[in-house]
Amino acid sequence: MTMRRVVWIALFWTLLLGLVALDYVKARAPHDRFAEPPPWALGHEASGRGGHCSSAPR
Repeated sequence: MTMRRVVWIALFWTLLLGLVALDYVKARAPHDRFAEPPPWALGHEASGRGGHCSSAPR
Protein backbone atom coordinates (compact mmCIF):
# COMPACT_ATOMS: atom_id res chain seq x y z
CA MET A 1 0.00 0.00 0.00
CA THR A 2 1.40 3.38 -0.91
CA MET A 3 1.81 6.20 1.55
CA ARG A 4 -0.62 8.34 -0.42
CA ARG A 5 -3.34 5.72 -0.12
CA VAL A 6 -2.76 5.38 3.63
CA VAL A 7 -3.15 9.15 4.02
CA TRP A 8 -6.46 9.16 2.10
CA ILE A 9 -7.81 6.25 4.15
CA ALA A 10 -6.81 7.95 7.42
CA LEU A 11 -8.37 11.23 6.26
CA PHE A 12 -11.61 9.48 5.32
CA TRP A 13 -11.98 7.74 8.68
CA THR A 14 -10.99 10.87 10.60
CA LEU A 15 -13.65 12.93 8.81
CA LEU A 16 -16.30 10.23 9.14
CA LEU A 17 -15.73 9.74 12.86
CA GLY A 18 -15.54 13.51 13.35
CA LEU A 19 -18.93 14.01 11.69
CA VAL A 20 -20.48 11.23 13.77
CA ALA A 21 -19.04 12.77 16.95
CA LEU A 22 -20.29 16.24 15.93
CA ASP A 23 -23.77 14.85 15.27
CA TYR A 24 -23.77 13.09 18.64
CA VAL A 25 -22.71 16.25 20.48
CA LYS A 26 -25.22 18.49 18.66
CA ALA A 27 -28.21 16.20 19.33
CA ARG A 28 -29.76 17.75 22.43
CA ALA A 29 -33.04 15.85 22.76
CA PRO A 30 -33.57 12.14 22.16
CA HIS A 31 -35.12 11.32 18.81
CA ASP A 32 -38.85 10.54 18.95
CA ARG A 33 -39.49 8.34 15.93
CA PHE A 34 -43.25 8.38 16.51
CA ALA A 35 -43.45 12.16 16.04
CA GLU A 36 -42.58 11.87 12.34
CA PRO A 37 -45.12 11.74 9.52
CA PRO A 38 -45.46 8.53 7.52
CA PRO A 39 -43.11 8.31 4.49
CA TRP A 40 -45.90 8.95 1.97
CA ALA A 41 -46.82 12.22 3.74
CA LEU A 42 -43.35 13.78 3.68
CA GLY A 43 -43.34 17.23 2.12
CA HIS A 44 -47.05 17.89 2.64
CA GLU A 45 -48.58 20.40 5.01
CA ALA A 46 -50.18 19.23 8.23
CA SER A 47 -53.92 18.74 8.02
CA GLY A 48 -56.07 21.06 10.09
CA ARG A 49 -58.74 18.41 10.36
CA GLY A 50 -56.68 15.86 12.28
CA GLY A 51 -58.65 13.03 13.81
CA HIS A 52 -61.71 13.56 11.60
CA CYS A 53 -62.27 9.83 11.17
CA SER A 54 -62.57 9.29 14.93
CA SER A 55 -65.04 12.09 15.62
CA ALA A 56 -68.66 11.44 16.43
CA PRO A 57 -71.09 11.49 13.50
CA ARG A 58 -73.45 14.45 13.18
